[in-house]
Amino acid sequence: MAAIFLLLHGSATALGSFRGEAGVAVGILVVVACLIAQRVLWGMPMPVAAHAAGLGRPAARSLGAAAAVGAILLLTLPVFAVTNGARATMYPGWLLLLPGLFAQGGVAEEVLFRGYLFGTIRRRHPFWRAALLSAGPFVAAHLLLFATMSWPVAVAATALAFVTSFPLAHLFELGGRTIWAPAIVHFTMQAGAKVVEMSGSPTGYAMTWMAACAVVPWLVFAIRIPAVRVPGVVR
Repeated sequence: MAAIFLLLHGSATALGSFRGEAGVAVGILVVVACLIAQRVLWGMPMPVAAHAAGLGRPAARSLGAAAAVGAILLLTLPVFAVTNGARATMYPGWLLLLPGLFAQGGVAEEVLFRGYLFGTIRRRHPFWRAALLSAGPFVAAHLLLFATMSWPVAVAATALAFVTSFPLAHLFELGGRTIWAPAIVHFTMQAGAKVVEMSGSPTGYAMTWMAACAVVPWLVFAIRIPAVRVPGVVR
């Protein structure tokens, strides 16, 4: 787990992929590393490893829930701009950054933290305990933000990592133990912070965006996961 995270962080740093500039390459490296770990540590054949990592076909309801959460989050932009007299602008070349940001901040992180980490713990523990146990490493990974951000923003971002661990895990299970729905939400949260710039009140926008990201994803708990028995998974 730690080795794969170092691969994620190290490759992103080495390639200068803060906003997903080389996100596709980073995403491929992390996904391959997770599949190899499943194969070596748990003896899974590659097709089984891919499914265990969350790369299967998602349930439509999970994608709908993720899209709804993303849409509500994006409403934060015009509301904040109007109420604070600010103006939202896009980071130069933002459209070309989106595929890489999705691959890196969405797919790679969710394969590692939801598919591999939460999925492995979930085989032995009920949902809430597994989500809590997997939240620890997810939060620890965000402590690196203290090296690049102001302390108030870094503290808020680290707290956000803990709070969002639970709805992202719920989306993982809602999608039939697949990473695509949480990847969409995770990508949206990162995109709002990395490709949107708010002139006039950048710190106020950053804190407001994180507050929205801490609250809105919890709406997914309104959708119950069907009580389907999954072999090897504790209910």
